[in-house]
This record gives sequence, C-alpha cells and structure tokens, in this order.
Amino acid sequence: MGIVRLLRDLWHRFRRRKARRRAVQEFRRSLVLIVDPQALVASVTNRLKELFDPDRILICELNPRGDHFRITFSSPPQEHDETSDPDSPEGAAILAVDGRLARWLRVNETYLSLRHQQDVVEYLTLRERKWLEKTGCQLCAPMMAKNQLIGLVLLGFDRSSSVIRKSDAALLLQLAEQASLAFQNAALYREQQERLVRLHRADRLAAMGQLAAGVAHEVRNPLTAIRSTMQYLGTTVEGSHRELFEDLIGEVDRIDHIISGLLNLARTGNLQRLPVDLSELTDQTVRFLDHRARKQNAKISAHSSGPIMVEADPNQLRQVFLNLILNALQAMPEGGSIVVDSQIEPDRARPSQSWAHIRIVDDGPGIPEEVLRNVLDPFFTTKSEGTGLGLPICHNIIEQHGGKLDIQSEVGEGTTVSIQLPLSSEAPPSSEAPSSSEARPSSEAPPADATRSRDLSLSNDAPHPSEADLAASSE
Repeated sequence: MGIVRLLRDLWHRFRRRKARRRAVQEFRRSLVLIVDPQALVASVTNRLKELFDPDRILICELNPRGDHFRITFSSPPQEHDETSDPDSPEGAAILAVDGRLARWLRVNETYLSLRHQQDVVEYLTLRERKWLEKTGCQLCAPMMAKNQLIGLVLLGFDRSSSVIRKSDAALLLQLAEQASLAFQNAALYREQQERLVRLHRADRLAAMGQLAAGVAHEVRNPLTAIRSTMQYLGTTVEGSHRELFEDLIGEVDRIDHIISGLLNLARTGNLQRLPVDLSELTDQTVRFLDHRARKQNAKISAHSSGPIMVEADPNQLRQVFLNLILNALQAMPEGGSIVVDSQIEPDRARPSQSWAHIRIVDDGPGIPEEVLRNVLDPFFTTKSEGTGLGLPICHNIIEQHGGKLDIQSEVGEGTTVSIQLPLSSEAPPSSEAPSSSEARPSSEAPPADATRSRDLSLSNDAPHPSEADLAASSE
C-alpha cells in the first residue's frame, strides 16, 4: 500500500507540475498581445487566482512621479489606496522606492515570505511591517524590468492550513517577471502612441504656422487702416454711435490678438536660453498672481526641493506658468486650492538621467474626457471669449525647450498639468541607487526630508498684475 500511495503522490505531483508549466506558457503567450493596462491587470490576477487560489491579491505599481508604489489592483477591492500614511507629514508614502522593502526586493531580486523570513521582516521599517500586517499578505514578489523595480505582487491566505511551498513562491516570482515585462511593453506602447499623437500635432502646427506667417502681413495692413479709420470716425459722433465704434475697434483688436497668437504658435528657434532656476521662476509667478487669487478666495502654494537649474527662455516659461495657473483660477470662480510643485526626478526609462518636473495641481471641477483629448488643439476652447490658442502655445514652448507637457484630469477631482524639462549641466546630480550592501539590516535612521515648502497665498508684497496683462496671458 505504501508503494501505491507513493506512486500516486508522484503521479499527482507530476500532473501538477505539468499543469503549472502549461499555465505559465499560456500566461506568457496571452501577455504578449495585451497592451491595455486594465486588461493586463485582469489577465495577471485571473491567472494568480487560478494557480494559487489566494484570499487576497494586491498589485502595486510606481506612481506617475516614480517615488513610491501605489495599489493599482486589489482583490477584494479596497475603498482607497492605503500606501500613504495619513498620520505622517504630508501623507508620506509607505512603499517608497528608496524604502527598505523596495530596496531589499530590488537588490535580491527574489520573493519575500513573511512567514519564513523573519530576519528580513525585522529589517523593514515599522510602517512597512504594519502595512503588510494590515493587508494580510504573506508572500511578496518583485516585478523587475531592466534591473529596475517597477511593481510588487502580494498574495494573502486566510486559511490556517495553507502552506506556502518554495515551489509556489518560485512560480509566483516567475509569473511576476513575465508580468513585469508585459507592463513594461504596455508602457512603451503607450509612449509610442503618445509620440505619434505629438508628431501629428506638430505637423498640424507647422502647417498652420506657415499659413499664419503668410497671411499675417496681408491681414494686418488693412486691419491697421480699419482701426485708424474707426478711431477717427469715433471722434466725430456722440452717444451710442461712439460706443458702436468702440465696440468695432475692440473686435479689430481681438482679430489682431488672434493673429499674434498664431504667429507665436508658429515661432520656432527664437529662444533666448539662459540659466533659469525654475523654483525661483514659479515663486515669482505665484506672487504675481496672488492678488488675483485672493480676489476669488483661492489659495496658491509653491513647493520645491531646492534650486532647479535649466537652460531656457525665462520669458517664455513665465508665459507658460502664467497661462496654466490662470486657467486653473478660471476653472475655480468660487475659490479653491492650487499647488505648484517643482522637483528633480529620475527618468523611469533611464534612471541615470534626471529631469525637472513641474506640476500644477488644482482641486477644481476637472475636465471631461471628451474635452481633455482636444485641449491642445489650436482654436479648441470651452470659453465664451477664448481663442483656443493658450494651451497650444504653452505646449509648443515646452516642446521647443526639449520637454513634455501632459494634462491629466478627472471630473470632480481636479486637474494636474505636468511639465518635464531637461536639466542644465549646472543642476545638482540625482541621488544614486542603493548598493547591494544596503540590503543588510541596519539601524540607521532614514535621511531627513529636504523638501521645502513655501506658502505664498498670503504674500502682501506681491505685485498686483493689471487686468490687461492677465487677460492677454489667459487667452
């Protein structure tokens, strides 16, 4: 009987290994064709449920800043992302990219079993241990791509009789590696699609610029004659007739302003590059608009990690910041909050390279998706008196500086405008990745947060901009 039972166990083990090998192969083939992030997450989680039957699944990915991991999928669903500690200053991230959990996974490139690797668990910070205990996960596998940690896969089991075998953990690690490649390919595909959209938009702007440059001279000459004639005739009449001439002159000025916008949109290669500290430039812009913000019960604050040096045209960048902050103010006529955040952040695709990132975040009503996809197109506007050239001009200026401008928004949540600019050679070097020796337990305290915050909403010495200046900038 013992021999029969042994043969039966061997047979079941062989079938289980064969089934798992087939599942991994099917998993690999299915991921090759998936580029939609939601479909990709669904495929990964379905395969995890099929192979491991866990009670909980968490998938964490890098946030847009690339400074900490956030929950992008949970089963059962969670009401909100719990990877930030609301009791800590500014809701500090629990799963930071330079935290001990992420550091250990990145250096060792293997799974972590919380039941069997107590020495590693003790190495983690108290906040990380509490978070893992709260989630109820016992197995954690890194998602690695190009030697970079891009995500985490965590499994939890409620059954006391459940045993986590080494073969199960090794299989989870293998699936996480396959999933990380798929997530990386999906990200590259999205970047390629965005690049094609930018190229298509650039072609349209170039064609429009050629048209504008060709007709501007021919249109402006008769406009000048019309305006001069209207001014002269307006002096010969009184009352309502004079008001009519003034309205006509205003419309002529509006046409001239549109032509100027088209010429600005078409202008290339006219940058006066100088060393510019983006932190100082955003401070100046916030002070300039502080009076306007307080008039509508809005608050503007600026945050920076210190001096951020770029080679840029300060006047044109100031125009971009003015336009974007004014758009945020106009979206919140009853008041609200605007945060201008400037940081030096590494490139997720090329960690050795860093960029200047400026984010303008408001808590306004947000932008519907059907509007958001068109806001960078010339002449597209939702304002009754807008020209639809403000955002395209901003986008064109950032592109000329070798940067990127991206807008993300959700109705009812607000809007975030992200600007990415290359650093100048004078910029301070970014922090290096931790070495393998950092994976060993240590009692040293984490470095203090060097981020400085400057609340400029109550600045009384800020210059008060004229209404004409603001109107011209927000078109």
